[in-house]
Amino acid sequence: MRRLLTLLCFFIIISAIAQPRLELTPQGFEPVQADIPATSNEKLLEISKAWAASYNRTNKKGYDVYDVQQNAMSISALKKNAFFIRNKGETFSYTIRYDIKLTFYGDYYTLKFTVSDIYTDYDNLVEYKLPDYFTSEGELKDGYENLKPSLEKTVNEMVTSYHNYIINFR
Repeated sequence: MRRLLTLLCFFIIISAIAQPRLELTPQGFEPVQADIPATSNEKLLEISKAWAASYNRTNKKGYDVYDVQQNAMSISALKKNAFFIRNKGETFSYTIRYDIKLTFYGDYYTLKFTVSDIYTDYDNLVEYKLPDYFTSEGELKDGYENLKPSLEKTVNEMVTSYHNYIINFR
């Protein structure tokens, strides 16, 4: 029983390490690469479209799958409450329009996550883009300390959802 528990912990740790993690920089998110079981590009395209439909099923504004090629595709959608900031004790949540560019290579894929637009709670487009929240030295500007951890958490939950979906889809 003890060996079984040790083995289970080992697999949980390995699977957590194997999943891609994105980190926010002043330029946005760097692309990540993740290994997957060998799968045809056609199947990966099909699975990715199914994930987009499943992940965005409650999104009233829908999603868009575009630029579909033999081994690549892009997904665009809105993510409500993607990040927040606090100002004088009040919390402000923001919605983002994101694009995910996926490129498949059979036994691995690359994922590029881009935040194209930022909206307030009331669907008003914010003029700021992600680089505007950072100083020229690459640090977050005063008052935006919660942006990075909250947006990274949201984006990594999405990427983990996608990764787990394609790994477990059969």
